[in-house]
Amino acid sequence: MEYLTNALAFIVVLGLMIFFHEFGHFITAKAFGMRVFVFSFGFGKRLLGFKWGDTDCRVSAIPLGGYVKLEGEPDDVISPDNPTAGEFAPVGDGRDFTARPRWQRFIVYLAGPAMNGVLTVTVLTVLYMMGFQVDAALYDKPVVGAVEPGSPAAAAGLQPGDEIVAIDGKPQETWEDAQTSVMLRPEQELRLRVRRGGHEQEIPLRSAITSKEKIGTIGVHPLVRVGEVVPGSAAEAAGLRLDDGVIAIEGKPIRTFGEIPEALRGTAGRTLSMRVFRGGSAVDMPVTPRDDKGVARIGIAPKRVIKQFGFLGAVAESVRWTADNIRLTFRALHGLLTAQLSPKTMMGPLQIAQASGDAARVGAGQLFFLVAVISLQIGIMNLFPLPPLDGGHLAILAGESILRRDFSLAVKSGIMNAGAMVLFLLIGVVLYSDLSKTSLLGKFLP
Repeated sequence: MEYLTNALAFIVVLGLMIFFHEFGHFITAKAFGMRVFVFSFGFGKRLLGFKWGDTDCRVSAIPLGGYVKLEGEPDDVISPDNPTAGEFAPVGDGRDFTARPRWQRFIVYLAGPAMNGVLTVTVLTVLYMMGFQVDAALYDKPVVGAVEPGSPAAAAGLQPGDEIVAIDGKPQETWEDAQTSVMLRPEQELRLRVRRGGHEQEIPLRSAITSKEKIGTIGVHPLVRVGEVVPGSAAEAAGLRLDDGVIAIEGKPIRTFGEIPEALRGTAGRTLSMRVFRGGSAVDMPVTPRDDKGVARIGIAPKRVIKQFGFLGAVAESVRWTADNIRLTFRALHGLLTAQLSPKTMMGPLQIAQASGDAARVGAGQLFFLVAVISLQIGIMNLFPLPPLDGGHLAILAGESILRRDFSLAVKSGIMNAGAMVLFLLIGVVLYSDLSKTSLLGKFLP
């Protein structure tokens, strides 16, 4: 059942992103008066559709994206049931793609990646208007809640309650900021400016690399904040308050809220020592869990933040998030190209399918948030100057514009073949990254 959910969610995620990408090419070509033979949702056999002028708008059998067939482009070899050769023959009225000015062709190619960005902003705007809950830790100040034993942070002397003020001189406003700064610097020397007890100090350390995701880590976790104290509960009796940070229970560090029930297992009626971060310092307090249908509980809930805005605020927040993630993507790409990040950080089709299934099981909101995230990445990747990606075609058009003449078919063919070889190599790297993370093959691949 899990694999079926993954597969269906993957089709939804990939289908939406590629369909909107191709729709960008289609609608701009139509706007410029270019002749579009086919605009298809899906590949393979035509199932149904309608005619819009010269265009066969269709739904095809394989729902993994879509494609656009313009007059003047090479024949479409993906769909064997295309219109007859006579219908594909150039009409000679100047509406074919190659006869149009370069600037129009440039915009048509650019419209696909741009539409991926529009999809991201649109989906996020709707989600922000509807409102959704997120873990408050991401937007909390980067105050350390737990330190992994044997980690770089532990070796450097970081302690629960320390606030990471800056990394390499750059201020860190939230846990999300600090987490990103470390993730993109695996196995590198870092200078952390830490606030402890009202005093600041510089702490040098060298980041490590995670065994699975191959991203940077220093071995710290955010505070687990209390978002609700149930009236009349053991937590209220112990004096626990909203926004307290649970550091440890019976000396066991708490890294996530999900670890609290495990720490309380079998302790109903027994007084425990709970270490809590409050008002800038750590305090110890006794708490006695109570039995609730055979489960030991103290009566607290995690702190969540509801992100909800009006229309204009939702658009502004969506654009801000998109801009921030574009910058983050290029930082990650720089890390990949300079070998500072492992290719295993890349997400391929297997991981996208797994992530899609996980998001679908949580709810529609999480699934569409994933659509927004991956759509943006696909739009950026399509701008790479590698034929047959849109960025490759844009690079060729830019070169022709500079030289003020078209490249010969032989030159274009050579560029396309070289770009295709590099693209296949990148696809191989991504698939290797996916397979190396599976339980079946991961132990056999370096």
